[in-house]
This record gives sequence, structure tokens and C-alpha cells, in this order.
Amino acid sequence: MFRDLPVDPIYTLAMDVPTSWLVRPREALYDLDNIQLGKLFPGDKSVDAIFQLDFLVIEGHARETVARNAPRGVQLELTRADHTVVDDTQVVANLGYFQLKAKPGVFNLEIRKGRGDKTYSLDSAGNEGWASPTIDEVGNGITVTSFEGLTLYPRVSRKPGMEKADVLAEEKEATDEPTFLEGLSSK
Repeated sequence: MFRDLPVDPIYTLAMDVPTSWLVRPREALYDLDNIQLGKLFPGDKSVDAIFQLDFLVIEGHARETVARNAPRGVQLELTRADHTVVDDTQVVANLGYFQLKAKPGVFNLEIRKGRGDKTYSLDSAGNEGWASPTIDEVGNGITVTSFEGLTLYPRVSRKPGMEKADVLAEEKEATDEPTFLEGLSSK
């Protein structure tokens, strides 16, 4: 509680929370980013807000087992035991970073169906750092048990024949006729 604040400045009311928390205001009568104490409703002498912790952040850095490159563009998903998708994300080129959101519980980390799972297979969920046991040894389970969030280091490997494949490249249709631009460039 703050008393005797000047009424002219514009104030912001927000929570200072750990970076692993996704928090939002649940109840607030005023715009919490633009509080003007001189313009409160008649009779109001305070600004009250209730915040809610919606999700915890699961973040990580994925890499290819052999080349040790970031598998940019690979889509990862967090699923429940019944294969219901909780959240999904895409691995970015910068350090193979990804971020998912979840509530406490037990989940599975998977490569989303599509180009990613045609090109890569998940070797390790990365619960114990880069040297985590493989999927064959311990499975792909992820457990969120604290308010500190979770950092994973999954490893993926390219499937045979996909060594040069780019998950983000546009797939070209198999036709004998050149595209309009290919026709122009050949002339």
C-alpha cells in the first residue's frame, strides 16, 4: 500500500515475478498500465487489483545430436498421457531456444507431426541437461513440480536420407512443368 502519492503522474501497477511465471491481472477496475489517480471514479481513493498465475514457463535449448546445430523450425509439443496437446512451439535458430507454457503436472515432449517429424526423431527430452538419458532408456516424460519452471535440453537426430533437409523450406510440388518464374529465368 502506498499513501500520499502525487496525483498528476501516470502510474503502472504490475507484478514483479520470476521470469518463469506468466501472470496477468484477473480483476481490476482501472487500466493498470495508465493509472491516473486524479481521474479515479468519484468516491474511489485506491486502485485495487487481483493477479493470477496462469502458467509456468518450460524453456530450453534443442540441438542435433551429431552436428550439434540448432534444429531451427522444428515444432515441439507438450502433450498429456492421452496425447492431448497442452502447448506447442517452434525451435528458433538462436541457440535452439524454445518456450512452452504449462501448469504443474506430468507431460510428454514430442516432435509435432509434419515436416519436423519426417526429418527428425527425438533422442532425449533433456530433463538432466545435454547428457540426459535417451528416450529409449527413460522415455519422453517431463514433470513440472515447482514454481521455478523447467529448463530442458532435448536432443534430436536427422532421419536417414534427411541429412540436407530444411524443415522451413517450402515444399516443391512434383510437376514436370516449370513454375512461371522458372520459365522466365530459363529464357
